[in-house]
Amino acid sequence: MSANIQEPSREQLLAMAYVDGELNEAERADFERELSARLDLRREVVQLRRLELLARHAAPAEPMDHEWRRLERDPLHRGSTLLGFAGLAVGAIGLAGYGAWSLWTSTMETTPKLLLGALCLGALLLFLATLRARLRTLPFDPYTEIER
Repeated sequence: MSANIQEPSREQLLAMAYVDGELNEAERADFERELSARLDLRREVVQLRRLELLARHAAPAEPMDHEWRRLERDPLHRGSTLLGFAGLAVGAIGLAGYGAWSLWTSTMETTPKLLLGALCLGALLLFLATLRARLRTLPFDPYTEIER
């Protein structure tokens, strides 16, 4: 770190809070009285507002809500998503079934069969535990009401 970095002064912190809209009415009124009397403080506020605009424009643009809704209504998008998930589910279930059948009918020794079975059972139990935890905590998730 550079040695010439200074902690912000009380006035700079108040200016930041003012620009961010974090002051209550009384604090804002006091700050605005001081702001009208001091040129250096007005310059500080103008500089902070410029920095805020710069930061806002530096962020990548997000798709507008109407674009998300249009994409949700698009039959090609909905169909390909549905087919993709269906293919994934059928493939995973089919592969698991084929693996279990191959394991059952193979001439492999008992110990590797038990170890492979334990591996598959462990993966299934972890998946089910994660799914159960997600479904049980879903009603308490504060982000479910946020549309984006």
